[in-house]
Amino acid sequence: MKVYYVFAITMVMALKGFAQGCSDAGFCSLGILKNNLENKADSAHRRPSLNIGVNYGLGEENTSTINTYLEYRTYLNSRLSLQTKLTATYASGFLGSLFNIGDIYGTLSYELNKNSPNSFNLIGGVKIPLSTGNDKNGEGKPLPLDYQASIGTYDAIGGFNYIIQRKWELDAAIQVPLIQINKSTFFPDEFTDPRVLNFSPTNNFRRKSDLLGRIGYYIYLQHSTLVLKPSLSGIYHVGTDTYENRFGNRTLLPGSQGLTLNGSIVITKTFKNLNSFEVFLGTPFIVRDIRPDGLTRSAVINLQYTIAF
Repeated sequence: MKVYYVFAITMVMALKGFAQGCSDAGFCSLGILKNNLENKADSAHRRPSLNIGVNYGLGEENTSTINTYLEYRTYLNSRLSLQTKLTATYASGFLGSLFNIGDIYGTLSYELNKNSPNSFNLIGGVKIPLSTGNDKNGEGKPLPLDYQASIGTYDAIGGFNYIIQRKWELDAAIQVPLIQINKSTFFPDEFTDPRVLNFSPTNNFRRKSDLLGRIGYYIYLQHSTLVLKPSLSGIYHVGTDTYENRFGNRTLLPGSQGLTLNGSIVITKTFKNLNSFEVFLGTPFIVRDIRPDGLTRSAVINLQYTIAF
């Protein structure tokens, strides 16, 4: 009965979180940092896998985003695996609608203690932008980063995943923008609708790094192939983001530094052929004062199907 209480409470929290904003610079849902027990099962059979996913999020001023992705994983040897991930986003709201490809990720995961009852994995990789964050609406006006498929940064990603006795999971990671090619020209005062003032100016936006810490707990339902994982994730944006004002001066965006604390639950169903279906629900409890990078989400629902070859 305890399992069902945990599940019900987490679901209620997820559905009540539509007033704030999840934040994910990309590394929260990447490879071993998302759901490593599934990867552990793949590792035992040394089978490549393809993840096909779609998620829905509600952003600033009810901006709706539908994000799709393809993620492929293959094994280079008994401990080392390579993952590539391609994203695309459709965004719509009162300012217009946009569709574009977003980013491509390439990551390597290394399993340190292959034969241990615990699991310790390292991850390192890069994010490469495929767009520059300056798509415009039908009237030719630049849109805020909430509508953009990419924020236009080349990032380095590093971290680890540690699972204790297939129950507790600990994750930590860092994502650092190395090269920033964001070409946003968005200023809120170019629009007459007063709602646009809730978006920050992002002309030639420059973003700071993020740190991730997560704790999760695996719940195995008896006589079932369902696994639940409630978790709590903290994302700390380490500095204040900036933009270039109309006079060409680099200007701080106060309130963009700080902590986002997210609650989530992952529900995974594994089939006999090792394919799996995953449902992810996430919502925030603590948010930064402003999120000019457009990563604000009131809540996120993600569906993913994994094909094991």
